[in-house]
Amino acid sequence: MASGATLLFWLASAGEPPATDYATFNTFNSRTVLEFDQTTQEAAMFVGIMSRSYSSGGITVALHWATSATTGTGGWDVAIERISDGATDLDADSFASAKVVTAATVPGTAGVAAVGSIAFANGSEMDGVSAGDLFRVRVRRDVANDTAAADLRLLAIEVRET
Repeated sequence: MASGATLLFWLASAGEPPATDYATFNTFNSRTVLEFDQTTQEAAMFVGIMSRSYSSGGITVALHWATSATTGTGGWDVAIERISDGATDLDADSFASAKVVTAATVPGTAGVAAVGSIAFANGSEMDGVSAGDLFRVRVRRDVANDTAAADLRLLAIEVRET
């Protein structure tokens, strides 16, 4: 597959909540969004199967989001969990270490979309995910490092080959 090609994507409506501190569904001008609180590190999970056309290089995870805040920064962290056939105990999470999407200045107009992305190297950063593997992506707001004084609204996630 060509570098930069989209391997898979999820709209916010595909998000699944963790047991606690989960982002909440809402609508934003008739669009389904997941809202992440400004003070609590809320999360959402997305389950997928890595495209069989994935060539085992690194990936980039891009988060498409918006906010009503017009100043400050919005930041995220992302972690990946491979669900291995016959090896992953589904009774507990086994995510690789989270990587931080650098907090970006929010657009100066409320409701304008922004995109933040983070690269994952093939191997342990991706929890060993390869073509055809079932896996989860966990997205959390990086409340320790962002300063937007409003919820961040996740619209979609894209996974691209790097």
